[in-house]
Amino acid sequence: MRWGQRTRVGLEIAPDGLTLVRTRDRGRRRIVMDVRTQPLPPGVVSVSPIEPNIADSAEFGQAVRALTEGRRIGPVGVALPDALARVALFDVASLPPQPSDVARLVRWHLEKTFSVDLPLARIAHQRFRRPDGEPGHRIVASAIDEAIVSQYETVLIQEGFEPRVLDLALFHRFNLYRSHMARLTEPDHHFIFLTITGAALTLMIADGGTPAYLRIKGTRRPFAGPETASRILDEVELSLNAYGKEKDLSRVTHLFVVSATETADDLSDQLAARFHLTASLLGSGDVTLDGADALSRREFAGASAALGAALER
Repeated sequence: MRWGQRTRVGLEIAPDGLTLVRTRDRGRRRIVMDVRTQPLPPGVVSVSPIEPNIADSAEFGQAVRALTEGRRIGPVGVALPDALARVALFDVASLPPQPSDVARLVRWHLEKTFSVDLPLARIAHQRFRRPDGEPGHRIVASAIDEAIVSQYETVLIQEGFEPRVLDLALFHRFNLYRSHMARLTEPDHHFIFLTITGAALTLMIADGGTPAYLRIKGTRRPFAGPETASRILDEVELSLNAYGKEKDLSRVTHLFVVSATETADDLSDQLAARFHLTASLLGSGDVTLDGADALSRREFAGASAALGAALER
């Protein structure tokens, strides 16, 4: 049995658990119908860009089955851990009309950037306006080893999913909050988008609303415990120093944070004080979704990647 045709489903896969979100379209309204979570035992999923991620497919499948209660879900958007991909930003003056030619061009740029052949990588990309105002596009592209993507896909298909959109959790979250961040940073749209999960710290700096810098810091040591704040502050400072060597950091005015950690409120205040930016935690009030306000800030932050994946499916 499947949910109805107007139902959209998103799934986030993280080392510590799975999050399933179900939304429904009613006219122009989008309604959050259901949010489910299922923890994963330690070691079942270990994020790596070069090695298999799923150590025990049977146990991973069992967790998926517990999440869906054995229901065959059908089409789903999937948010994968940020740290399993190679990601690059580059500009092009124009793009060819055929999607297959665009894919070849994006693959070529990724291979050039990382000085490695990527014949079996799964490529995804998004297009933005160039921040320098020149004609063409800013491309943000990711490459994930096909063997790693296939690991996830195989289990999901066996458990009744039909993966339609597979992308990094970062991009699903960014797209979910993008219009809100643009409104708050008018007219210049210079801001930082920071996400903190158990698997990675990901920081994106937008110049004119277009990604201009991106850093994904994967970690096998979760951002938890008394040293969490200082670790995060140091990682943010490293990123800002790197960006400031080439760009005017003084133009950046806002820092938006997505974090489901218990200390996120204190962290936001510390980020604002240390970097003299307007820092704010993103939550359910920053998106147009009926029913989202029933979730706490932490619950919504934890579900944000799956929500973004559901809405993009």
